[in-house]
Amino acid sequence: MLVLTRRPGESIIIAGDIKITVVNVGPGRVKLGIEAPPHVRVDRQEIHDKIEQSADVLAAVGGEVGMDSQNTMISSGPDTTTISTAPVGVPQVAPATVPPLGKLSKYRLPRKPR
Repeated sequence: MLVLTRRPGESIIIAGDIKITVVNVGPGRVKLGIEAPPHVRVDRQEIHDKIEQSADVLAAVGGEVGMDSQNTMISSGPDTTTISTAPVGVPQVAPATVPPLGKLSKYRLPRKPR
């Protein structure tokens, strides 16, 4: 593991196109800003673990039913990824599109002040 010391406002560059900037340092907390190309997925560790666990469960369920991996359709939009499976011989239907995040935000209630 490479350990670097950075102050607020300082950055590191990974692979020439991923930039990580220290935004704020507080007691017991560091805020990082991450700039990456759209094709690079950035997740928190706990979210990444849940995604891997879901994939393992999906693979186990698919193996029990006797489905081939060829029958799994993965479709991703700008904000989501959808995984769906269907038995052999059943035609696949494209998943419904999800509106961009900016469109959803107008329906959400404002955050409570801290």
